Amino acid sequence: MPIINFPKNPSQEPPFFQDIREDGYHIYNLNNAKKPKYYPPELPKYPGVALKDLKEEDIFTIRLFFGIGKGKNMRVESGYIDLQVEFVDKNSVIGAILTELPDQFVLKTGESIEIFQEEILYKVEQE
Repeated sequence: MPIINFPKNPSQEPPFFQDIREDGYHIYNLNNAKKPKYYPPELPKYPGVALKDLKEEDIFTIRLFFGIGKGKNMRVESGYIDLQVEFVDKNSVIGAILTELPDQFVLKTGESIEIFQEEILYKVEQE
């Protein structure tokens, strides 16, 4: 996916940019993807995964958008991140990031984060 530059006028920013400004990243959300102009139109459709289909040590994939740079030079890059299930709750899953991430990203490899069902794109099938 191409790099997305922050618009000069904040009122023209896609809604997910606010998360990036506040937290340094935004997790792609399947529910938000149904809203017009929420995400760039070239993103594919994802099947999603039910929490009931996950168990400890399963690996799943999410898509993250990261803010790179600062101020007027800030831009957004996105990519797929694999996580390993540590704990599944009724409403969310705690997963450890497996993907090696660049140093400038807010999240780090090995860090645990909470993910909601509507943020899970795929379950990695293991042999």
